[in-house]
Amino acid sequence: MSSGDENKFPVHWVSKSARYRVIELMLSTRSITELARVLGVSPTAVRKYVKRVSHPSDEILATAIQRAEAYERDAIISLIIEDLAEAISKLYNAVDEKHKKEIREKLARILGS
Repeated sequence: MSSGDENKFPVHWVSKSARYRVIELMLSTRSITELARVLGVSPTAVRKYVKRVSHPSDEILATAIQRAEAYERDAIISLIIEDLAEAISKLYNAVDEKHKKEIREKLARILGS
């Protein structure tokens, strides 16, 4: 991992739905052209995100988080936490007891309890 990668927010597992919500959040205080400039994409790309024709890549999502204003970054991180928690909940409810125990143990280890 290069030193540039170490500072990137881990976004690979963020759902398409959450990616769209990040774009919508950032677009609520900017024009499409301004957001395109912030993200380093074309206004057409932003329009495609808004219309849900395509979704922001990992690189674009990481750029959005990095370049968001402080109040936006806080909301984006909360949105991503909710997205991940929902995914873990769906996984937990879909597996057998053996794997539920594994999930609980791994989460306990992550949380230090």
